Amino acid sequence: MKKTVKLLRYIFLIPVYLYKGLLSPFFGGSCLYHPTCSTYMVDAVLKHGIIKGSVMGFARILRCSRWYYGGDDQVPQFWTWKTIKDGFILFKKH
Repeated sequence: MKKTVKLLRYIFLIPVYLYKGLLSPFFGGSCLYHPTCSTYMVDAVLKHGIIKGSVMGFARILRCSRWYYGGDDQVPQFWTWKTIKDGFILFKKH
């Protein structure tokens, strides 16, 4: 990966790192998923880029609610709209 692209991804993720270091310890283990939503966002952006990774990360945050079971949800190897939609269906409480 080019150094400039990698640097831009890390700069984009500064708010997530700040959240993980400064705010997250006060909330405790409240995330329904493993890895946590903030770790998922970091992994998704580093793996799929800023735009696609952000879409995946924000979709994951939207799923982190009482209407979903949670569980083990790793960043998919390939990015598609279907994988994002499937996350909402797979973990939905019926």
